[in-house]
Amino acid sequence: MNRRQSCLSAFAAFVVAASLNTVEAQLIRAKLDQGFVRTSSIAMSVDEMLGAQKQRAADQPIVGPGYPALFISEVQFKPVRFVRMEVTDPKTGETKRELVWYMIYRSILRDYTELAGPNQPDLLLKLEDPDLQPSNDIESASSLPLQIPRFVLQTNDAGPMQTYSDEVSQQIRQSIFDREFKDRSPGTNLRSSIGAIVEADRDEWVSVDDPDPLSKAVYGVAVWRNVDQTTDYFTIQMHGFSNAYRITPEGVVERKVIEQKFGRPGDEYNQDEAEFRVLGDPSWKYVPTKSTIDVPDYAKILRK
Repeated sequence: MNRRQSCLSAFAAFVVAASLNTVEAQLIRAKLDQGFVRTSSIAMSVDEMLGAQKQRAADQPIVGPGYPALFISEVQFKPVRFVRMEVTDPKTGETKRELVWYMIYRSILRDYTELAGPNQPDLLLKLEDPDLQPSNDIESASSLPLQIPRFVLQTNDAGPMQTYSDEVSQQIRQSIFDREFKDRSPGTNLRSSIGAIVEADRDEWVSVDDPDPLSKAVYGVAVWRNVDQTTDYFTIQMHGFSNAYRITPEGVVERKVIEQKFGRPGDEYNQDEAEFRVLGDPSWKYVPTKSTIDVPDYAKILRK
């Protein structure tokens, strides 16, 4: 047995122990206040942390820890709301009154190794082992990984599913900021999905022991226009808050996202934002992407 196999075998007991402590993920969370009603907390298995450091059989997914470093954020959010406002089309200059749906959120970059609790030093030792850490001597990383938020709203009513991606509009963002934060939260910067792009620098990761994690939070708003007014049930997928991925044996690339279900038991005639309901708790899951892999023998390379 070589050193790599020995290391992984010795690590097996820790993997089992860590998997039994996945509930600890719920302990890595900031308090909910100011109308924030749910938090994704964080969830990351040791299997995901190891990524390419672990050998995987052909019938197992290839799990990637992100490049050049794995990251994950806790995301807190308020219920979906809407606002009626005048919206100007930047292309035509035409202004018309619209009903805009939106969701306020805040993200906190977390240290996922804290999920190991008292076993964190052992985990760090394995993750930083130079004999197991993949390296790229030809083209090294030139920048830190980026957190690039994207929010997708999908209807869950009978009939074809409709999908809406969040939009970036300075006019809408300012109107929502004035409604939600003006004169009540001085110093808060409400960002669009583009403005919320954050470098996932390890030095900025917020520990579970931080006495004031909310002071490090990034606030943002997701905006959807022209949502079907007859929608009763919908799901919001929150992309970009982790760069973890996996590749199925069939070659499908999947990204780790947060998913939250909502209900709106009303109709299109007398709409009231108080009808929005948060259904259950958010969950982390892998969803397929449209990405394709054109690297020859990629599976052999990634599976070692």
